[in-house]
Amino acid sequence: MDLLPHLVALAGMHLLMAMVPGPNTVVVSHFSAARSRRDGLAAMAGVVLASLLWVGLSLAGIGLLLEAGALYRLLRLLGAAYLLYVAFRLLRSALRRQDAATAPPALGWLGQRPFAAGLVTTLSNPKSAVFWTSVFAIALPAAPPTWFYAAVIAVIAVQSALWYGLVALLLSTGIARQGYARIARWLDGLAGLAMLGLGLKLGDEVRREFALRLP
Repeated sequence: MDLLPHLVALAGMHLLMAMVPGPNTVVVSHFSAARSRRDGLAAMAGVVLASLLWVGLSLAGIGLLLEAGALYRLLRLLGAAYLLYVAFRLLRSALRRQDAATAPPALGWLGQRPFAAGLVTTLSNPKSAVFWTSVFAIALPAAPPTWFYAAVIAVIAVQSALWYGLVALLLSTGIARQGYARIARWLDGLAGLAMLGLGLKLGDEVRREFALRLP
């Protein structure tokens, strides 16, 4: 069985998903530009670990359970609540008339823990499990050997680290940090609006799904 095309297809779909701007990119960008390269890379590590957890759960079949049951809707509501919380913190930071160097962390207690912020941001999106379940249903070969699962996890780990690591490295450069200091309030506002939109969209999807199930 030639498994390389399946692995390449999975790698391509994952890379495209990672490159689409979303909460993961926002949290890594924020810590890289506002804090330091080290904090940006720590946030990246949290995103990578959480991504691997979702991939592992999806490979184990948990994604199907999440998609079908009330647990999935509950997790989505919790994810929406967290995104709205982050949006509130970012927007409040943007409205304060403080210099970026003295402004308090926009993410609350997570603002002091970039690894935890990256981890929680990614784990708060249970749609990742359903996405990976759908992808695996399409791209996984029938009855693949155990080493193939290990190869999938390794490829996703490497690609996630490379992509989000590149984001952290680019946005933590001197030029990027100086630019961020000048427009920090506007960027916090844009990031807050992005998180707000994602949280409201996720919450509305859950509301509509619940309404469809009412008699």
